[in-house]
Amino acid sequence: MPETPRATSRTAWKSAATAALTLAGLTLSLVSVAPATAASLGTWDKVAQCESSGNWQINTGNGYYGGVQIYLPTWNAYGGREYATYPHQATKQQQILIAEKILAGQGAGAWGSCGAGAGLGGDHADPYPTTPPAPVGMVHLTAADFTGDGRKDLVGVESATGKLWLYPGKGDGTFGDRVQIGTGWNTMSKLAAADYTGDGKADLLAVENSTGNLFLYPGTGSAVGMNTLGARTQIGSGWGGMRDLTAIDVNKDGKPDLVAVDTNGSLWAYPGTGSLAGSSTLGGRVQIGSGWGSMAELASPGDLDSDGKADLVAVDPAGALWKYPGTGALNGSNTFGARNQIGSGWNSMHQLVGADFNNDGKGDLDAVQAQAGSTGGLYFYPGNGSGGLADRARIGTGW
Repeated sequence: MPETPRATSRTAWKSAATAALTLAGLTLSLVSVAPATAASLGTWDKVAQCESSGNWQINTGNGYYGGVQIYLPTWNAYGGREYATYPHQATKQQQILIAEKILAGQGAGAWGSCGAGAGLGGDHADPYPTTPPAPVGMVHLTAADFTGDGRKDLVGVESATGKLWLYPGKGDGTFGDRVQIGTGWNTMSKLAAADYTGDGKADLLAVENSTGNLFLYPGTGSAVGMNTLGARTQIGSGWGGMRDLTAIDVNKDGKPDLVAVDTNGSLWAYPGTGSLAGSSTLGGRVQIGSGWGSMAELASPGDLDSDGKADLVAVDPAGALWKYPGTGALNGSNTFGARNQIGSGWNSMHQLVGADFNNDGKGDLDAVQAQAGSTGGLYFYPGNGSGGLADRARIGTGW
């Protein structure tokens, strides 16, 4: 899999060639200097002034976002999605907390001349000496029928505690009282759900943050607390650089496949084999798209346009919601048809998750609307059966 992107800001990319020549001439004593692992709030303000004129919510469409102009794959790689889909949607503090991780991992050179000019490499102060607030709300939402009653349930991780919760679907677009089905899930991310083992029971896929290993947690077919999922099996490695894992049957063979975006913005499909066979649970991947680096919140509602084929949706940086109609065949760049816009203003929404939540045979979407650093409402967008979404309804609070 691709390595974590090193050039974080637009300035770093512009100065890459110059930096390479400069590094070639460094003396041993300079090379041996340890990279900065923290910087004061004042120094980060200087970096932001250089990168974005100090605008922490800036989005110019250049592929870099927020006050210190963080590249989206870098934001994802260093855990930014715990706060917001795009860097500019996060608070200033949240952007700096992720920038601190980037600084520790890549050094001040990640911001090129802006980092050097602000003195980023020589400032070792902690920008937030007190413990920063923990992430809030539910994250890594995914949906499938985990209880075996024919209704789609919602599963997600509680940011503050790492608990895994199941929200049983009622079959009308709403959910019943939640049930805890796991602990320690703050070490996992990129959840996706479907019946990958072929036993008629929904399974859960997740990536281990520390290793990048992909694990399958087999479903038992009933909500029985901590025994809702069985013992996990590793089915892949090198998944740390992938994002927006989405379960979807792209080739219409009745076996769920997995699609994901890599750090280069390529969209890949991993065909499901319909059996739990370790590294062979998913077949050899096929590239089905490029230029997906700026797209986020990938989800499959199922069949949006009533043609019997599963579709894909995604949000662009401007907040437009796009539908990519499925063709029913795994056919390279022709796996999905020409996209069409089905919504706007979706830059205020996150944690998109799709399924037929009201059992009417039409694909639906759920999404969370919340300001950065706070919880918000869970909304249900019923599919209209003709490729779009009907009026939304609020179905939850504290998300």
